[in-house]
Amino acid sequence: MLPIDTIFVRHGQSEGNVANKASRTGDNTFFTPDFRERHSRAFRLTNKGIDQAKSAGEWLRANIQMPLDRFYVSDYIRAKETAAYLDLPQAEWRVEYQLRERDKALMDNCPVDEQKKMFELEEKQYRLDPFLSYPAGGGESIPMLCLRLKADFVEHLARECFDKRVVVVCHGHVMRAIQLELENLGHDDFIRLDSSENDSEKIRNCQILWYSRRDPDTNKINSHLVAVRSICPWDPKGDYGWRKIQRTRYSNEGLHSEVNKYPRHANS
Repeated sequence: MLPIDTIFVRHGQSEGNVANKASRTGDNTFFTPDFRERHSRAFRLTNKGIDQAKSAGEWLRANIQMPLDRFYVSDYIRAKETAAYLDLPQAEWRVEYQLRERDKALMDNCPVDEQKKMFELEEKQYRLDPFLSYPAGGGESIPMLCLRLKADFVEHLARECFDKRVVVVCHGHVMRAIQLELENLGHDDFIRLDSSENDSEKIRNCQILWYSRRDPDTNKINSHLVAVRSICPWDPKGDYGWRKIQRTRYSNEGLHSEVNKYPRHANS
């Protein structure tokens, strides 16, 4: 049984976010020799990222009964910095290395144009299937990230925190993988969510995903997760409200419908 409330918070804007965004437009000025000598684990928050973290903390303190029972944070520096700026009362943070961001292997801290030049085959595989593909050099596919989190951290929450309210500060891909696990989503759901332009489906810097076993309509605590609330606290329009979790089940006809979305190119 998972915690009564599990509140995931993505870190604020980091140096890496700024450098990679610029690189996607052809601007590699952030990728100086000193910058590239670091692993992405060491990225700090920008000033904007600090402001985002403070906004997230303000929202949490104003909307969730404090203090919370457990506090978990990724071992990556940008997540630790975000957690500190949340300024949650009576926080005792437990650093959990299994919450680290998805391993990008040889693509870590590498400008976009170099990635495309050096890892042309891997880039092609990403375009074909961003869910199943592995980053160049043995990084994690999304299913492998889900397995890492489910086998360790999600099981830990179910074992030790079933009667608690928990906050977790981590990363975008980690939160997406957690979403797939907790909402029983799959391959096509990830493809849709990963490419969505709908702000309510994005996981932006300091986005909050609040999973609860407490029904927001009746206040009744259930044995399973019943609802999720998505909030981007620095966006005035960023509170998307509670959404009931609907776990998809397929009839035979439903499976045929899913299969027929994929054209068949060979027959005998």
